[in-house]
Amino acid sequence: MDDPDWSPRSLDEARTRIDAIDDALLGLLHDRAQVVEHVGRLKRESGGAGATSAFRPAREVAMLRSLLARTHDPLAFETVFAVWREIVSGFTAAQVPLSIVTVAETAALARDTFGAQAVLSLLPRPLDCLNAMARQPGTVALLPAQDTDWRAVVDSGGHVVAAAPFAGTGIEAWCVTLGAPEPSGEDMTLALTAEGALRHIPGFAADTAADTCLGGYPIPLKTG
Repeated sequence: MDDPDWSPRSLDEARTRIDAIDDALLGLLHDRAQVVEHVGRLKRESGGAGATSAFRPAREVAMLRSLLARTHDPLAFETVFAVWREIVSGFTAAQVPLSIVTVAETAALARDTFGAQAVLSLLPRPLDCLNAMARQPGTVALLPAQDTDWRAVVDSGGHVVAAAPFAGTGIEAWCVTLGAPEPSGEDMTLALTAEGALRHIPGFAADTAADTCLGGYPIPLKTG
């Protein structure tokens, strides 16, 4: 609000102010939608990776970090996150439909991570998700952290580009795509040792030495 000391004298006055704010929010969403249309056009004209997939987890997490830093009482970040998630989901779908493949145990996490407008398909096994991802450029395979066969990830040609959820205390799943990871400003490189163990190496595109690089991921937000 322009005036932090504003205080309504009646419920009607407060509700009138809410209606005005809602109108302003809708106007800003229309403005954002127009800009996103231009983004989609520019990506298609460039013919780069963004022409087939609008999923940019590094940019999304970087935006979330900025939102978290600017959110304060009485507004809860969980509310901001939920609203922002659906805004991004809708505008992403307007550029290129976002196809997600996952298994039943991570279906709810997929909706929380990618929003209601993502095209979600449930497959029997993580390996089936990897095969579907490899056949269709732009598809994201969301693989449960406890059941991921990392050798199969390497064989699929996919790369880890994000950890899910984007905000939380633990990693429940991995986002794997044919596209390469991008830096978010606070990242980890993920590598696989010859013994089959994971190494989380601070930094983007960090040196994995003799280990197999699996990709990288933006460090999830700590909001608790």
